[in-house]
Amino acid sequence: MMKYLFVILAVLSLAACRSSRDLSKTPSSTPEHTSETKTKAEHYVKRVCANAQTEKTITARIKMSLNAGGKDISGGTLRMKRDDVVQLSLTFLGFEVARMEFSPNDVLLIDRYNKRYVRAKYSDMKFLQQAGLDFNALQALFWGELFRPGHESVGNGSDFQLASSGSHTLLSLNNTPQLKYVFSTLTEQAVIDGMTAQNKNTTRNGKLEWKYADFTTLNNRPFPTTMKCAVTGLGKNFGFSLTLSRIDHATGWEGHTSVSSKYTPMKADDLLGKLINMK
Repeated sequence: MMKYLFVILAVLSLAACRSSRDLSKTPSSTPEHTSETKTKAEHYVKRVCANAQTEKTITARIKMSLNAGGKDISGGTLRMKRDDVVQLSLTFLGFEVARMEFSPNDVLLIDRYNKRYVRAKYSDMKFLQQAGLDFNALQALFWGELFRPGHESVGNGSDFQLASSGSHTLLSLNNTPQLKYVFSTLTEQAVIDGMTAQNKNTTRNGKLEWKYADFTTLNNRPFPTTMKCAVTGLGKNFGFSLTLSRIDHATGWEGHTSVSSKYTPMKADDLLGKLINMK
């Protein structure tokens, strides 16, 4: 069951891991902004941020579909506390078999079936570091929000470039070190319905996509009940989807997990390499 958790981590970072080599050989440039376009982007970013969830805690039951050379279905729970933890628990026949926990300082993965675990800082997990994914970025993905890699907030929105695409408005980040990030939003509602991350080196085809759909309302603000994430263009496609139900804001749950001394510690990079052949 731990493979589910590592494939999720792999999906979040695989495009950067496989395509970050020789990045320095392909310089990138960022189009200049006029003061008018910057002002429009800043105003629209404020609209999108105004639709972000104000709930401090969200819990939900999930069904997870995993695509990594095959397809498996698993149930479980998603629990999140703003700026504190994102916790994904997978169950089988009513028992927890695996848990993934993102905290501001580290990542924890527990395989209860085989009694093993990984606890590591983001800087120690090469595949996350290369993708520029820290706690703030990962939290934003699960909450369905804008983010700037390496920053705690989106700031005043001046780093984003704005473009129209039918009923959508695209917000692009080009001033990031390795990847270009594009957030797709529904223009009328100013709500994010997707994010794409792609290497600035156009000879690299890897692409990470995260999509949101089937929005419900929490505290008078939209929240997606379907999340789909995929990495494509690398010869082998990886992906997963989460379908949320029974969404609540319960607080009586364990936010940070203590691992039993009976569990065996493992290195994240080593185990990930074995599971998805990234060596």
